[in-house]
Amino acid sequence: MIIANSIDMLDTMYPSYAVKASAETYVSMPYSTVFGFVLSGTVTFNDGSVVNENQYFSKWCKDSAEFFCSRQAVFFTRVGFKGQNNISGPIEQSGRLCYIDGCSDSLLIYPPRLGDPSLNVLFFPAGIDQTFHIHPSIRLGVVASGSGYSCVKVDGKEKEIPLVAGDMFCIEEREIHRFRTEDQPMTVIPYHPDGDWGPTDHNHTMLNRTYIQQK
Repeated sequence: MIIANSIDMLDTMYPSYAVKASAETYVSMPYSTVFGFVLSGTVTFNDGSVVNENQYFSKWCKDSAEFFCSRQAVFFTRVGFKGQNNISGPIEQSGRLCYIDGCSDSLLIYPPRLGDPSLNVLFFPAGIDQTFHIHPSIRLGVVASGSGYSCVKVDGKEKEIPLVAGDMFCIEEREIHRFRTEDQPMTVIPYHPDGDWGPTDHNHTMLNRTYIQQK
């Protein structure tokens, strides 16, 4: 696991990178989509749109775009993907969906088509001891609130890394890991560069439950 304020994962199956900005302007690469979460203060787009604390967004950037961060925010950028423009939030207090080992999650920015990237929120109650697991692609994330631990296995040995609010991290492809909490809950905003869920031309909410009337 990598914990840093700047994480370069461009040399992966789904080229991505992450930056945590503090009272500065973040400039995106052209032909990319930026997924962001505001930890504190605001983020202002170069078109004047404002995202407030505890809100999230996605923005397609055909050309380089500027995002002014008044205090602190994270930016997860997926290169070569044309996403949709969204601003929403604030995040809720628990997830709409069940996740492993007593956790819950919600889909914040949905994949427009099957396989596209997404932004999620993952809730760990206090006293969680997750099962070790892997993901086929990278995961970029930030601790939105609370604290806990990330545990990774390297050469069969377990290493535990403390996590606090504001920490930005990367779980690498097929890295054996889990999360653990003690007396505090922890909320994480994870970005997924790909997925195996999403609408298709033959399976989506407008088409489903549409019945052609026979003459």
